[in-house]
This record gives sequence, structure tokens and C-alpha cells, in this order.
Amino acid sequence: MTPHPTQYRAIVTTPHEREIYTERIVQTFEWDGMPGHVIVETLTLEDLGDGRTRLVNVSLFHTTGERDGMLQSGMEMGMNAAYDALDGVLVAMA
Repeated sequence: MTPHPTQYRAIVTTPHEREIYTERIVQTFEWDGMPGHVIVETLTLEDLGDGRTRLVNVSLFHTTGERDGMLQSGMEMGMNAAYDALDGVLVAMA
């Protein structure tokens, strides 16, 4: 199945690594558009104290070329759309 041009699919392959802490998740990530280029992601959760939580996602690339390639792929738009959808789910659950 080919994803729609505005949709992105992440494939988690084994072995992959994921560590979950109270305030953060550290995991490896590999996008199917750049196979063989494993990215280390750190997701940090920050309690804002008013019933809201800030999520900060930091992706560590091996080279600036890999980073630039990912940005040029439209990844930022896809991630923003995914987080907007997550916001909607969380609001509906509240």
C-alpha cells in the first residue's frame, strides 16, 4: 500500500530500542523513506501546572545531510498534523 503524499508511515524494525522514564521516552526511529538511517528521538514531557503538558521531541541525526533530507521530505508538516490529531483525541478524552 502506498501512503497518500501527505501521510507518513514509520516502520519500527527489530532490534529497536526504547527506554521509558517518568518524564521522557528515548527511542530509535527509522523512516521508510530513508532506510538504514536510524534516528535517536528523545520525547520529554513537561507539566505546565495548569492541566496541560508540553511535549518536546528532539531527533538526533548522524549528519546534517540526513537532517536536511528529512526536513525536505515534508516531515515537519506530517508531524504537526499528527500532533494536531493527538490534541483532538486528548481534548475529547478530557
